[in-house]
Amino acid sequence: MARINITAVRRQQIIDATIRVMAAKGWNETSIDEITREAGVSRGLVSYHFKDKAQLLSGVLASCQDTFAATVAAAVAASPDPLEQVRLATRSAVLMARDHPAPYEVFLHFSASARSDPDLAEQVRGLYRGFRQAIADGIRRGQASGHFRQVDPGMAAARHVGAIVGLALQWLLDPDSFDLDEAAADAEASILTLLAVPKDALAAAAP
Repeated sequence: MARINITAVRRQQIIDATIRVMAAKGWNETSIDEITREAGVSRGLVSYHFKDKAQLLSGVLASCQDTFAATVAAAVAASPDPLEQVRLATRSAVLMARDHPAPYEVFLHFSASARSDPDLAEQVRGLYRGFRQAIADGIRRGQASGHFRQVDPGMAAARHVGAIVGLALQWLLDPDSFDLDEAAADAEASILTLLAVPKDALAAAAP
């Protein structure tokens, strides 16, 4: 049986507590004392794992990115078809706003504060770059297999990230303004319309 890495467990426990406090108060109003109470650990343990609030911030952002990536990866793994993968990934990413909102709540707080904090702004830019890169890489794979049109992968990825994040954040701020499932379906249709090669072209290209 594999041994449990207590250090990793404690570190994640602190990060998870930070995310919960942040979701309620925002980063600027989140104190180390509140985090220690939420996590049920000592202030010294927090300092042992994170030398300062900036390092804790990096851990929070990385954890949210991992959660987002894992959710989308699970959706993609449900089908071998590139178009269905795009559809499933889009739906899971949008519906995270309802089903697992913490990463979006963190992005919302950080994005609002990034303009006045250069270090935070670079962290947020890095997250968006990672999201765009993952989508662009998927588009390139679909193009190589002949399933996707020859659109600019980077531009298509930027457009799609904007649609997903925009829908999620709008819904978080005003959940009664529109139906999230319908919005997810619309986002799916939009990206598939952009990327899908017509079926008759696919048939003509088949050996």
